[in-house]
Amino acid sequence: MPQRFAATENAFDKGIEKTTPKAGAKLAGEWAEAVRKADFTGAKGLASELERLEKLLSADEPDSEKLKPLLEKIGQDTAKAADRADDPKVAEKVRKLADAMGAK
Repeated sequence: MPQRFAATENAFDKGIEKTTPKAGAKLAGEWAEAVRKADFTGAKGLASELERLEKLLSADEPDSEKLKPLLEKIGQDTAKAADRADDPKVAEKVRKLADAMGAK
């Protein structure tokens, strides 16, 4: 999972709005795959949201009206996942991603 952290952090650090929808779809798909294999409360729901994000970003013209609330929801659920992580280093990385997505 560290490579996924690095790629996603890099995308947010450079400005996620500069990431192409295709690249964003790839990141979302990779995260969905990893989360599907994870064992924590809410993993299935978060994986489904990431799959939905991947699908929206894969469209010829992504619908920004649907993307914004979905990203906010993913951010919130990612923050909850960070709170449940056993490894403090993983929790820190996941929290950083949640914060980058505007989680509250």
